Order: sequence, then structure tokens, then C-alpha cells
Amino acid sequence: MATQIATIPKQISRGEELVVLKRSDFEAYRKWQEEVNDALSKVKRGKEEYKKGKTFSVSSPRFLR
Repeated sequence: MATQIATIPKQISRGEELVVLKRSDFEAYRKWQEEVNDALSKVKRGKEEYKKGKTFSVSSPRFLR
């Protein structure tokens, strides 16, 4: 199913280009955006901990017990 997008003319939007879309599509986008931001923050935190030497390597999950 193709998502229909309607663009509002610039004269009505005072120079800004506005787009109208379904609430369900917008909510799905917001959820995806939150998940991506969460993943990126975890990667950033992991890189910082790696640089500080707070991480260690294991060859098997058994070593984590």
C-alpha cells in the first residue's frame, strides 16, 4: 500500500513546505526514530567505556557467569 503525501502550497504555509500524512504513519516514524536514537546512545556509551578501558573481551558467554 503506497503512502499518499499531500504538500501544502508555500503561500499558505508562509514559505515553509508542510507535509500532511496519516497519524499511524507518523507514529510509526516516531517510534522508529526513538529506537534509532536509543541504539545510537548505547553505541556512544559503549565507545566511551571502551576508550576508558572498562570493557573486556570473552570468547564465550560462559565467562560472564
